[in-house]
Amino acid sequence: MSNHSPGFLHTLFLRHAHEISAFLRGRWPREQDVADIVQEAFLRLSQYPEPETIQNHRAFLFQTAANLTVDRHRRRETRERYDEPDADIEQIADRQVSPEQYWQTRQQLEQFNSWLEELPALRRHAFVLYRIEGCSHAEIAARLGISVRCSERYVMLAMQHISARLAAVRDRDWL
Repeated sequence: MSNHSPGFLHTLFLRHAHEISAFLRGRWPREQDVADIVQEAFLRLSQYPEPETIQNHRAFLFQTAANLTVDRHRRRETRERYDEPDADIEQIADRQVSPEQYWQTRQQLEQFNSWLEELPALRRHAFVLYRIEGCSHAEIAARLGISVRCSERYVMLAMQHISARLAAVRDRDWL
């Protein structure tokens, strides 16, 4: 019987779901979606490419649930920061951008995105998690199933790639 069979997951769910829920409620008492997070952690386990390589399923589930909760809180904080109903409209109006500036910025973002697309998927994902989402190398390692050292290396190589591309176009009015 393989580790990712429905019976195996059902057994793990019966064994650990309540314990993970209690852990999440204790660590994040204001979290409203604990049941959803627990289910998503088990879904992640079921989608893991080689679940038989996981030595400690319980630890994997706890770490995944914790990471999912942190991600939800970050997304919620970001939404609240930008969806603030009392945002200072005058500040927004003062920052009007000319059409030329808008298109130049848009072209730069498209160029940057194409440079990211040149990277291998794991390296690109590690870079985005680190530089854009603000994750630590430990969080990246847990989310991508790689070592912390590998996360550091992927981010460093991605930065070198972007820096090299930027240096090549800097003479053409990039910034």
